[in-house]
Amino acid sequence: MEDKAVKQQKRLLEQEHLLPYTIEAQNQSFHVMIYTKLGKISGVAVLNADKSLADRKVAEEVVLKLQRYNFYFEYLSKRSDVVKERDSIVAERIEQTQLILNDGDLFDDFMQPTVDKLSLALEVYKQQQHKMDIYQEDISLLNEKIKEQGQIQPEDWKSAEDLSILFMSAAYAQTIYLEATRKNRQILAKWVHDHQKQLPASKRKALLKLVALLSDTSAGLIFDQIISLLPLLEKGLLIDHDEDLPKRAQEFNKEYEALCRFYKPKLEKMVKLIRN
Repeated sequence: MEDKAVKQQKRLLEQEHLLPYTIEAQNQSFHVMIYTKLGKISGVAVLNADKSLADRKVAEEVVLKLQRYNFYFEYLSKRSDVVKERDSIVAERIEQTQLILNDGDLFDDFMQPTVDKLSLALEVYKQQQHKMDIYQEDISLLNEKIKEQGQIQPEDWKSAEDLSILFMSAAYAQTIYLEATRKNRQILAKWVHDHQKQLPASKRKALLKLVALLSDTSAGLIFDQIISLLPLLEKGLLIDHDEDLPKRAQEFNKEYEALCRFYKPKLEKMVKLIRN
């Protein structure tokens, strides 16, 4: 039976959600009750096996571990809210339309470097998106495993850490190449508009299809939404933005892995929410 003190933790207009898994601390397993109000976390209560309130110090230890697990997938969660799986759909559409950019006889010497950089960025986007789709499925399977077993086991922490590093590395490479070629998309659109009457019908049709895909109301919108999350990717890291893109991606991979391996949450962010 739920302890009376636990019921008293719920406040006006709040909803409560008991996590479907326990977190271990001091060789015991503890339940976590999350309280939300208007879609935001408004409180946390850590419960003993009998659903009574745990000791405050134990609650703080459990909340720190919960913060650590949430940190691994903070970016993924935010990206899912913003992009809503449209990134995968865009990757499929790019694969169907990008071949025209490889036509070496189509563009003049002035335009070719712009096209080459855009073509590379689209290829990076597509390849990294395929990787992220796989990693996201693995993350979903891990979360389902934790839910079914009812607790986060020691090996699950390592799996979460490894998957976070893989997913974030792919997302960062994808993002910085999109950011670096935002103007290239606009230049291509203008070039096609200015030269379309001079192009063979089949190539004109292919280019117009690609330009439409990359417009601000289609894939371009998704790209800009992904780029807007760059500060979240770089949070807590010192990245040299003057490096070329491959080196910048390598630097991120090294720094984020170190951050992830030795990440220590700060209790100050959650202390006011703990209701033990």
